[in-house]
Amino acid sequence: MGVRGFGLLFLAIKGCLPLRAQHFAQIANGHYSGVHAAKINPAFTAYSHWNWHVNLIGAWGNVNNNYLTLRLPYSAYKFINNGMPARYKSEQGYPTWDSSYLREKLNGRPKHVAASAMLYAPSFVIRVKKNWQIGLVNDIQVQGRIAGVSENLAHALYKEMDTAKGAFNLFIRDAGNTNKLHKMTVSANAWATIGLNISRDLALDHKRHLLTGITLKRAVGLGGAYFQSDPVTVHIINSDSVSLDKTGVRYASYGGRSARGTGADLGIGYVYHKKEWQQAGGYKDRHTLYKYKFGLALLDVGSILYRNADITDISNPSTIGWRISAEQSRYQNAEPGYGLLDSVLNRLPNYKRYTENRRIGLPTRLALSADYQIKPHWFVNAQVVQSLRSRYSIHARHASYLMLAPRFESEWLEVSLPLLLEYDYRAFRAGASVRIGWLYLGTNSLYSFINTRRLRDADFFIGISFGNLPGKWLERVLKEKYRNKKPNSRQDCEKL
Repeated sequence: MGVRGFGLLFLAIKGCLPLRAQHFAQIANGHYSGVHAAKINPAFTAYSHWNWHVNLIGAWGNVNNNYLTLRLPYSAYKFINNGMPARYKSEQGYPTWDSSYLREKLNGRPKHVAASAMLYAPSFVIRVKKNWQIGLVNDIQVQGRIAGVSENLAHALYKEMDTAKGAFNLFIRDAGNTNKLHKMTVSANAWATIGLNISRDLALDHKRHLLTGITLKRAVGLGGAYFQSDPVTVHIINSDSVSLDKTGVRYASYGGRSARGTGADLGIGYVYHKKEWQQAGGYKDRHTLYKYKFGLALLDVGSILYRNADITDISNPSTIGWRISAEQSRYQNAEPGYGLLDSVLNRLPNYKRYTENRRIGLPTRLALSADYQIKPHWFVNAQVVQSLRSRYSIHARHASYLMLAPRFESEWLEVSLPLLLEYDYRAFRAGASVRIGWLYLGTNSLYSFINTRRLRDADFFIGISFGNLPGKWLERVLKEKYRNKKPNSRQDCEKL
């Protein structure tokens, strides 16, 4: 894949702001999470209301950036019925696009863009003994990331490297007559995993529980590519001469039917109750399941081996110079923009192109969680997920985040209202999720649904899951109803 391809990849990711998606953190911690719990901790599937639980289908994704904002002159909901004002339509009645709808945020900082999506394939867990759960967790994921793009380069790409549009206006020389570019990584990866989840609930004294779990994964690589560049400094010597400092560029593309790998999720959990003699003052009425549930997990440890990846390495070990007039004829037939950049890179010393096996890591991360039961059906969850892959890594990566989420849950209804520091703790977001019967859906960016005229990120997930059916679900509902009425009956007797 040439430089032009990676430039188009940048513009493609940059243009996918309307995509809506997110991860499943909100629905993975409750007593009714079932197979979803494996997404945050493989041990949590052992401590569940369900004897068996199936995720029939689900979908999610995530798009975010710190550079561009989509500002529409009308609500995005107008696209549903083509109800935007006539002045924003073509003669044929279709919505028109104006490049002014995308607004830049220019603050001198490197720019980051990330887009990912998952097909949450049919998955299940089932209780095979009183304290053992076993199941399959399957998904397909696609990611695209851009990290560390210098603002001047991002602006040039946004303006399609067209000088008539002022594409290079931000390439301003500093006091040393130089232009600098930040180190940068552009990567895209796609893969599928089939995971065997095994978890155990070990009962301890005082209704405490030790939870352990593992998900062993078989990963299949579906292809990918990356582009990396070291910091670049260009010195303007005079109107006809420039020099380039020591730097390096690497890019590759990979795929093939033989791309295989392995991975694992490892988790441990602890369900805490006070000791029996300390449970006075209505403790048992408030903490019917537990007082706290703690979790620690290491997720997606592993990698995929791609054979015969097409790799290009370009290094510039020392400062080199160009006379523009002498080189002009060499590049005058190159296609403007990306074609010219390809031609320039080919002229750098130590240009090597070869094939080699390349191992691409899964998005390894560390997850810590704590769940507190306030009273029956009411909980608050705290969660920290820290990526163990560098932001500039060529490997698959999920951004780090911190979440605090109050939650109401019952067998047929669950509502969560999380507050998050998302996207490597760079942005504050408020979300919402709901589970009604078999259907679950939610978002980590509720504001993007309220104000659709201004979008910088968007999140949405949806799916269908169920458990313990067919079975004595009606009997359980009636028992729950009787249990809730029983205290009132006792009070009535006392009054009598």
